[in-house]
Amino acid sequence: MLPSNVSEFETTSPSPTKKGKRRGGGLFVMLGLLIVLVAVIAAAVTRLPTGSLSRPAATAVPAQTARQTPAASGSTADATTQRAIQQVIQQLDQAQAEAIATNNPNVMAATATPEFYQEQVATNQDLVDNGVTQVKLINIEWGDIVVNGNTATATAWETWSTTFEDGTTMQARDRNVYTLVQQDGAWKVQADDHPDSQQNAPGR
Repeated sequence: MLPSNVSEFETTSPSPTKKGKRRGGGLFVMLGLLIVLVAVIAAAVTRLPTGSLSRPAATAVPAQTARQTPAASGSTADATTQRAIQQVIQQLDQAQAEAIATNNPNVMAATATPEFYQEQVATNQDLVDNGVTQVKLINIEWGDIVVNGNTATATAWETWSTTFEDGTTMQARDRNVYTLVQQDGAWKVQADDHPDSQQNAPGR
């Protein structure tokens, strides 16, 4: 609001272009204008609502906390559990690459639930039908691994290389959010979501 107030004052204040014969008269005019200006500012200040500054802070705090609360359902996995879950995901990734290279989807069954295994078989077939001849995991960057009873959630940023039948190669990095369950004492992948993109990462 300051720029509009300033512009108002600049346009309404008279510029002293006339030369007065008496300096005392000019001084009285300046004092009069100063008094009017002070009165206008005082009137504007008294009309400001007293509670307007505290409202945004009151509404902003709940909005931020509400957005952060649904993050964790469970507790951070201990070091042993983290290694076991990371190993299962890495084995699943390697099995998928092997399944496409050898046309043998059975190698993916050991690390996936039956339902997710069927999804992976369909995914691989779709990749092959679209000209994919090879997928290769380049790198994994691990995020949070949270355990809640017999289920777990693991976040990983995976970089995949995909080779097509015409010889071209594409490389992409994508965030994977894995859901795992314990079956017969072993962790198995139940789902793999890609929240950052509509298209699945290579090999997924």
